[in-house]
Amino acid sequence: MMTSIDDTLSEIRWLRNGIWRCRRLLNTDLPGTERKALEKRLHEQLSAFERLSSTAFPFALSSKVYSVRSTTIGRSDSPEAPIENAAMVSSGCMGKSISG
Repeated sequence: MMTSIDDTLSEIRWLRNGIWRCRRLLNTDLPGTERKALEKRLHEQLSAFERLSSTAFPFALSSKVYSVRSTTIGRSDSPEAPIENAAMVSSGCMGKSISG
């Protein structure tokens, strides 16, 4: 069965929101076991996000598009930064990335 672009974009947004949620929770004080489980979930969501976005948009938008390998799990100053450029794709702001 073929998935529509609307369904794909919806799933990308759902994954992006889950990633942001995990990162916000990781910035709080969590017990070790909960932190480990949340880090595992974050890594799974980042992998799914990268896999889905690369199949939905098989061309390179710019050299600034981040991958799972370039992200850090845990505390960071800007939890949204590693998926900022990829999130632009799902919001329809591709023009700036393609021309840059």
